[in-house]
Parts: sequence; structure tokens; C-alpha cells
Amino acid sequence: MAWGGGNANTVEAWVKRLHDNDPSFTSLHILSFRRITSPELGQVFDALSTNATLKELYASGHALDEPAAHSLAKALAQNRTLERLNIGNDTMGAHAGVMEILAEGLAKNQGLLRLDLENKGLGGHESSVRALAKALEGSEETMTLQELNLARNKLTDQDVVILSQALSTNKTLQKLDLCLNSFSQEGTNAVAEYLASPGQALKEIDLSDNEISEDGGVAVGKSLSHNTTLERLRMSSVMDPPLPVEEGQEEFIAFDSDLTDLNKLLTNEQELELRSDGDTVLETIAQSLRTNSTLQELWMDYCNISPLGAAALADALRENTGLVTVRMRNNSVGNRGARAFGSALTPSGGAFNSTLHSLELGENKIGVLGWHGLVGASALESLGLYANKIHTLHEALESHQSHAVIASTTSPVSPVPSSTDDIPALSATVANGASTTQVLEKLVHLDVGCNGISREHFTQLGVSLIKGLIPALIKLEIAGNGDRSESGGGGHGEEPEDEHEEQSAWERVATRIEEARPNLVIHWKGAQARE
Repeated sequence: MAWGGGNANTVEAWVKRLHDNDPSFTSLHILSFRRITSPELGQVFDALSTNATLKELYASGHALDEPAAHSLAKALAQNRTLERLNIGNDTMGAHAGVMEILAEGLAKNQGLLRLDLENKGLGGHESSVRALAKALEGSEETMTLQELNLARNKLTDQDVVILSQALSTNKTLQKLDLCLNSFSQEGTNAVAEYLASPGQALKEIDLSDNEISEDGGVAVGKSLSHNTTLERLRMSSVMDPPLPVEEGQEEFIAFDSDLTDLNKLLTNEQELELRSDGDTVLETIAQSLRTNSTLQELWMDYCNISPLGAAALADALRENTGLVTVRMRNNSVGNRGARAFGSALTPSGGAFNSTLHSLELGENKIGVLGWHGLVGASALESLGLYANKIHTLHEALESHQSHAVIASTTSPVSPVPSSTDDIPALSATVANGASTTQVLEKLVHLDVGCNGISREHFTQLGVSLIKGLIPALIKLEIAGNGDRSESGGGGHGEEPEDEHEEQSAWERVATRIEEARPNLVIHWKGAQARE
């Protein structure tokens, strides 16, 4: 590999190594702060025409003029070795002549696997977009491109329509990144038609951070019922921002904090109060997943999903055998949504899912009641519950393991009690809950950072872990907790204990657990709350 910084890496040296087919020269990164002219880039491209060793060329951030573009187009037409390419700066799309020349070379290329055009200023420049689209049509005999990155290009609806129509006949492209652009419903509808077309071969698409809207998201969801190739769908931050709520109600979900309410079906009026645009989108996706067995990964962070959308997906999981990963951070699935997932993932006599291995529900306003519903999910290998309100973990583990049935009379989202005697043990054998002796038996990773877990409750969890509960666990993330330990009086009108003493106490507990379970690593310090 050669990097474009320092006096040792000169254009002349690169050109010579390319001409000589240096077998160790497989990657060239010309860093954006390196001063290099278009004629010098042209020399590199000319040498690339006859080279048979370079696999990767990264020259992002450098402007191309038309002569340099001609040299690159010639190289692309002749070279069969280069696999990964990133060239041009953030105004390249505004120069139609450069893009048209480059597109001619791309159309003739037989070898390139990944083309990275992130942040190249393509959006709103129809001539440039059409030139690229024509090159992407290709033919099955010559086209080899598998990955295309068009993120951060300010692509408009019209741009995405043009590209989607061209890609619908492309039989080699497997990964498409359209995140952080400027298209909305019309462009998304075109993407949905592309996904439903029988001629495409796409396995992964990222539509995140675009103004897709409810109708656009529904169109994508419906396309999944016809699609037989897509394995990974990332569609985060695509809904309108949620409506503002009254101060102090940010963490509140209606009909979600009482066990009696959770055991009842919601009325039509209650559903109407909870429903959000993200629910409709996820319900459509869920319906398609009842028959679609190809999709393996679904990301929908920041999508205004309430317990209704979560319940729809959970119910579809009972029939689905393809989905392996679900990521839904920063939504509002709450206890009801978490318990719906738990019910669908728990062996309990009826239909349940045993193929979902990773569930990420960080920042979803889930409390102890939701945790009780999740602990029976016997096939989960990774469970993310960062920044929820699950201040007590051990009671659910113990009660599920022993089949204890203990009535609940109070809400688990009340302030942290002063002792474990004051904490209600909640029944695990309730409607819409979980009842099993298998307590997260395959779970290897659990993230419960920033959940308000006290040192005392961490100690209680440690006792459960030392006894062998969650037997496969090898990574526990529990950082960002313990700021208000009951033993120090924090939160009860008394001054919190010395921070160093609190840290030392947490370290002693973590060390004791790790000594008893040498395969388990515990990330407990505040700095490790996020990776």
C-alpha cells in the first residue's frame, strides 16, 4: 500500500511502480490534503491502463479536469485488475463533461467491484446523473460492479428515479448506499419499484436519513413481498420528526407502565393515541416478512415506532425464518413492544421464532416489565437495551429460571427503591409475557448501559451470573450506571458517597463475577457506555 503523504511517495514513484507491475503495489491512497494536479493524476491513470497489480485506487477530494477524465476512462476500459475506485471531489457532479467521459469508461470496464462516489455533488445535475445511470445499465456479459456508494450527494427525487430505472436491469450490483441524500416519496417509490423488479440482484440497500415519509416507507415494505434477493435493509431516520410532548412526558408511553394494562388488548381509541407513521411502515414490512424468507437484517432507528409497530413485527416473526438481526434504536416500543418481542421469541407451546439472533432496542423507554418479557428468548445471541429504564435485572432471571409466580401490584418504572426488599417481583407467567426455564440460554452479548442500575442491583445480578444464569454470556456492557447508589443515599435527600469508593465497589463486584466466570468480560466504567 502507498499513501499520498510525505516526500517518499511521489507521482513519479507511483507511475514507475504501476508501469513495472510491482506485485507489492496493490493499493494507492492519495490523501485529500496531498497537493496533486489534474495532469499528475492523468499520469497515474495512464500508467493504470497497462497495470495488472493495483486493486484499489483512492483519490477522493481531488478535482478532475476533462483530460484527466479521458485518461481514467481509457484505463477503466483496458484495466481488468482494479477492483475498488474512489475519485473526484464534491463538485465533480457539476461538471457534466467530466462525468460523461468517466461514464464511458465505466460502461466498458470489466473488473471493477466497488465504486465509491460518496459526496461528489451529483444531486440536481441531471446530465451527470443520466451519464452515470447509462453506464450502470451495462450488460450481463461485461458489467462486474457489485457495490455502489452514492451517499451524501444531495440526490433529488428525479435523480433517484433515473438511477433506479437504470439499475432495474443490472444483474451484478449487490450493495447500494443512498443514505444522507435529499429525495423523498417519489424517489422512494422508484426505489421500491426497483426492489420489486425481477431483473435486479441487490442484497443490501441503505436508505437512511432521507425524507422518505410514511407512503414511501410503505412502498418499500410492499416491495419486499416480491423481492427474493435483498438480505439487508437499512432505513433509519426516514420519518418526520415526532411531535413535541409536554415537558416531563418525554419518557412516558400511555398504557405501558401497569401490568394490568399490559395484559389487556388496546382499544381502538388507545391504538389511535399511540399510532405513529413509523408503525404503518413497519406493519407493511412485517406483513411482507410473513412470506419473505430472504431478508436477514432490518435497521429502523429513529423511525417513530410505537408498541403497535413492534407488536406487528413480533407477530410476523412467528412465521418468518429468515430475519437474523433487528435494530430499532431510539423509538418508543416500551414495555408492551418488548414483551411482544419476548413472547414471539419464547418457546411456550405455540408458534415462536428461533432464528432471530440479534435484537437492538436501545433507547426505547423499556422498563422492568419489558425486561421480564424478554428473558425467555432462548435463541437470542445479542440483546441491546442501552439507555432504557431497566434498573433491576436479577429478579426476572431468577423468577423465570425457577418458574416462580409472584403477583405484581406496583409499576416497575417508579424511582429506585432503597433496598431490594421494596422491589416488586413481577410474574413472568402472564399473558403477553414469557414462561420458560430457558433464560437467554444462547445470549453472548448483553448491553444494559445507562439504565439506572444501582451498585446493589449490580451485585444481585452478579449473584445470578455466578450461579450460572445466562450461561453463554461473554460480554456484559453495564457502564453508565451506579451514579446514585442506594447505599450512598443518592436520590434520597442524602449526599452521594465518594465517587472513588463507588467506582472501587463496582470494580470489586465486576472482578468477582469475572473470576467465577473467566469467559465473561464486563464493561462497567462510565467511559465504556458506548463502543
